[in-house]
Amino acid sequence: MLRELYRHNLLVPFVYVNNRRVGPTHTAREPEPRSGGTLLTELRYARDRRRLSDLSVTPFKSRLRFESRRGDSRHWWNGLIYSWHQLLVLPRLQPVLEQKMYRRRHESWTVRLPSPDEFVLHEALRFRRIAINATALEARYLPNLDPEWVHLSNAEPTEWERYRETFDPVAVSNILGYTTTQAREDAEFLLHLAYSIDPLSGPWSQLVRRSRRDSRQHLKDAALSAIELRETAEILLRYYEDLVDRGAAEPLPEIPRMAWHPLMERLSCRQDTLDQNLMRLGLSPHPRVVLAVEGETEEMHVPKVWAALGYPEAPELMRVLKLGGVDRDLEKVAALAAAPLVGTKAPDGRYWSLIKPPTRLMVAVDPEGKHFAPGKVEKTRTQIINEIRAVLKAQGAQTTDSELDELVEIRTWSQSCYEFAHFTDEELADGIMRVHATVGGLARDGLVESIARTRSRGHKDIKEVWSQWEYKVNKIAMAEALWPVLERKIEHAKVGEAVMIPEIVNVVQHVYWTAQRWRYPSFVLTAEPDRS
Repeated sequence: MLRELYRHNLLVPFVYVNNRRVGPTHTAREPEPRSGGTLLTELRYARDRRRLSDLSVTPFKSRLRFESRRGDSRHWWNGLIYSWHQLLVLPRLQPVLEQKMYRRRHESWTVRLPSPDEFVLHEALRFRRIAINATALEARYLPNLDPEWVHLSNAEPTEWERYRETFDPVAVSNILGYTTTQAREDAEFLLHLAYSIDPLSGPWSQLVRRSRRDSRQHLKDAALSAIELRETAEILLRYYEDLVDRGAAEPLPEIPRMAWHPLMERLSCRQDTLDQNLMRLGLSPHPRVVLAVEGETEEMHVPKVWAALGYPEAPELMRVLKLGGVDRDLEKVAALAAAPLVGTKAPDGRYWSLIKPPTRLMVAVDPEGKHFAPGKVEKTRTQIINEIRAVLKAQGAQTTDSELDELVEIRTWSQSCYEFAHFTDEELADGIMRVHATVGGLARDGLVESIARTRSRGHKDIKEVWSQWEYKVNKIAMAEALWPVLERKIEHAKVGEAVMIPEIVNVVQHVYWTAQRWRYPSFVLTAEPDRS
């Protein structure tokens, strides 16, 4: 196929390395990077010995081989080098390639292509010209097409920085004979073609454009051609913008907001953030619900309850936040977890776009302390919402009270602490005895009685039981010891309608269904005028 494309002047090898002198001697004017692959080494060696030729300006070499034969050395090479920019022509060659015919010749099959029409030949010449100029420019612009990354091949960072500092786009333009008008027209031509053939659109296309170059090996066919067209176009446009900075070209036009323009297809055109692209695809890694719990026991049990209920391992649904005590000031932490991050305001002023999906803060804690004692919960919730409102105001946004109400929910256990709400005195005594050697010198009955007394006082934590012991109970170890008991209760609740469902199970179920409801939609935030 490559031979046929060469025969018809549709995809002529970029350069041919001969085994004899054919052209003028060329010596590099600047020191070249010493690193490089085999092909680069061969290219430099042939260049310095006048062995390079351009097959596009010489008659078709019918004897030029494109495949190895039996008996060839494993190091056999036909001396042909292609530039990856040449592959941009492939979408235009599709009508010709579809008419290929196979013929039997001796013991092998050969492929034949029909003679192309004038339009295809003209397009092939245009793509070759683009490939020549893009190849000349790529060493300057390709390594950092994405401003967040630098990707170098065959050079060290210091070498590339030195080359970049001495690069003069005006001088290069004069050497190449590549006008600013032609560079911009070629770039927009490539972007228009990319748009027309790309099987992906919207946030899918935006997401692919953000990927690293080496990850694009997983793309195929039109999707791969589209991203490569955009890469070459970006090289040409970065070159054009450098010429603009030198006063050698007119600035690029502003991209219209409400109409399509080829410049919208640029790799560097990012009208949305990565989080917004992921949110629109339902792939955002940000949790839809943050479940805040007080201590180590709850922190350990929540993921286990989640798994016991058969819910998937999906951190984008729920994450657990340990508060470390009911008297901690939550407002700042809560606002960090639940405050929306706003993007741009809609032209009609009715809503704000969101940079990431909203996160609901759900708090499940003991009913005590200055924040969560009976009668104080609603005040605490109002303080958290006010802090979220302040975070929004710092971003220049305000929204309705009803939307802020959706972001925060607080639940307290039915008894004074998590352990008392979920386990009997006997279950707690057995759990403590499994992880504590002395249990304060108490027998099991005495320990059960001590736990019962602590429970009956109200507003007391389980830690009161061992407050006077020589050394304290390890809460994490106790949580592990209590888990099998809670797991059995969950299993019984699944099959027995009359069985009381543990409170933590109700909380986790509520978290799961809230997260599911908020998982896939794209969200906006209703805008409200500033009332200050």
